[in-house]
Amino acid sequence: MRTAIVTGSSSGIGEALSLDLARWGWRVFGFDLTAVDSPMTSSDLAGFGGSVEPMVVDVTDRLAVEAAVARVLAATGGTLDAVVANAGIREAGAFEETPAVDLKRLFDVNLGGAMHLTRAVLPALRSTPDSRIVIVSSVGGLSALPGLAAYCGSKWALEGWAESLAHELFSQGVGVSVVEPASVQTGLWEAGTIHGDPDGPYASVIRALEDGDDRAWARALDPHSVSATMVAIVEGRRGLRHPIGLSARARFLARGVVPAGLQRRIISRLTHQDPPVRSPRNPDGVIMVTGCSSGFGLHTAVELARRGRRVAATMRDLARRGPLDAALAEAGVADRVEVLRLDVTDQASIDEAMAVADSWVRLAGDVGRLVGLVNNAGVLAVGPFEELPPDAVDRVLDTNLHGTFAVTRAVLPRLRGHGGRIVCVTSSSGLGGLPTWSAYAASKWGVEGWAESLAFEVGPHGIDVVLVEPGAYPTGIWRDDSWHGSPDGPYGPLVEAMSAADRRAAQAGGDPVAVAKVVARTFDARWPPTRRPVGRGAWLRWAARGVVPFGVQRRAVARIVG
Repeated sequence: MRTAIVTGSSSGIGEALSLDLARWGWRVFGFDLTAVDSPMTSSDLAGFGGSVEPMVVDVTDRLAVEAAVARVLAATGGTLDAVVANAGIREAGAFEETPAVDLKRLFDVNLGGAMHLTRAVLPALRSTPDSRIVIVSSVGGLSALPGLAAYCGSKWALEGWAESLAHELFSQGVGVSVVEPASVQTGLWEAGTIHGDPDGPYASVIRALEDGDDRAWARALDPHSVSATMVAIVEGRRGLRHPIGLSARARFLARGVVPAGLQRRIISRLTHQDPPVRSPRNPDGVIMVTGCSSGFGLHTAVELARRGRRVAATMRDLARRGPLDAALAEAGVADRVEVLRLDVTDQASIDEAMAVADSWVRLAGDVGRLVGLVNNAGVLAVGPFEELPPDAVDRVLDTNLHGTFAVTRAVLPRLRGHGGRIVCVTSSSGLGGLPTWSAYAASKWGVEGWAESLAFEVGPHGIDVVLVEPGAYPTGIWRDDSWHGSPDGPYGPLVEAMSAADRRAAQAGGDPVAVAKVVARTFDARWPPTRRPVGRGAWLRWAARGVVPFGVQRRAVARIVG
C-alpha cells in the first residue's frame, strides 16, 4: 500500500485530500494540531482499501515533526511515497499595524512547517522510487494582493524554495510540485485576523480587503475540487506549478508578462483602493541603508553621499566600519554620512537606531527627517536543503526576510507624513530558483512578494517600493562558511558542481558599484520602476520568469552547472 503524509489534515483542503487519497487506496497519515476522528475514520472509507490515521503534530516544532515522521516510517517499514505540505494560516490587514508576533507565526507555519516536514522525510523519499513532494501555495504566491503583504510574502517564499528544491531533487528521483489554488471554502478565512484600525491611515486597504474577501468567498472553490487535482499530482501528474481556478490561472499567465506596476493599477481599481500619490524625491532628507560594512551597502552609502544625499549608514558591528570610513574619506563625503549600529535581527537595536534618527529631526528640522530606506543587509547559506544546518536556514530567514520586515515597520510611520521611497536589494535568486540555493531563494522570493503587496498599502501615502535584483557580484556575502554539503554524500556531484559554478559567477560578476548606482538613481527618478534587475544573469532570469517553462529552465541550469 502506498503511503502519504498530509499536514493540516483536519479541515479544508487537507481533510478533503486525505479522504480522497484513502479512497484511492492510500494509507494517509494526517498531521494537524488536533486529531479529528470523524470523518477520517468513518465508514465512508470501508471497501476502498485505504485509511487515514490522524496524528497530533505542530508543524512549527521541528523536533515534533521529526519524531512524528519517525513514527510513520516505523509503521511503514521505512517507505514513504508522498508528502503534502498543506498546513497554513492567514494574516491580513495593514502590514504596519500587524503585530510582529503574528507575522512570525505566519511564516513559521506556512514556510517553516513545509521546511521541517521536507527535511525530515527526504531520506525516505530518496529511497522510494517515484516519490513526490507537493507544496500547497496559493493564488497569493503568483501575484501581489492588497492587504495581504505578509501572507503573499510567505507564499512567494514557498514558491522560491520549492523551485530551487525541484532543481536539486530531480537527480534524486523525487518530484516536486506546487499547487496554487484560488480562493477555497475553508476555515482559513474565519481563523485569520484582519489587522488595522478601520479609521486609521490604512482604512482604504482594510475596506478593500473586507469587500474583496466577501467577493472571493462567493466564488470560492470547493475543497474537493482542489483535492481532485492534487490526487492526480500525487498519482504522478508532472509539472512544477499547478494553478487551480480561473483567477489563479489568469495570474499564472500574467507572471513575467504583465508588468508589476500595471498589475497593481488594475487590482487597485478593481478593489476601489485609494490611488497612489507620486513619491517626492525629498533631496534634503536622510536615507537609511542597512548592511554597510561591505558590498552593496558600503558602495550604496558612498554613492548616495556623492550625489549630495544625507545617509545613515548602519551595520551590525561597528568594529567593521573601517572599509566604509576609508571609502567615504577617499570620496570626500564623510561629512554627509552618519554611521550607526543596527542589527536587523534585534528589535532593541532597531529601536535604538530609530531614536537616533528621530533626534536629527529635533536638531535639524525637516532636513533631518528620514525620507528613504535601503533594505540591503543579508547573509548567505548555500547547499542541498537536506544537508543545510537548521540554524543556517534560520539565520538566512531571520536576516534577509524578517530583518527587512522589522526595519521597514519601524521606518514606515516616519515616512507616511511626507512620503519617501523604500528600496529592497533582493537578488536574481528572487527571480528564479537554483539547486542548493533553496533557503536563500526562499528569503528573497519572500521579500519580493511582500514588497509588491506592500506597495498597495503605502502608495496612497506617497511611498514607493522598489526591488533591485542584482546578479552575482564579488561582495562580502561570499564567505567560505556559506557553503554546506558533503562531497561524499548523496548530493556530492551537485555540491561540487554548484560550488565551482557559484565561485565562477561571483568572480565574473563585475563591479558592485554598478548596483549601488542603480539604487542611488532610484531616489532621483520621477517614476521609479517596481523591479530593476542588474547584471546579465539577473536580466536573463527576469526575462525567463513566467515565460520559459520550468523543465526548459531546469535543463539549461543543468547544462550550465555541468
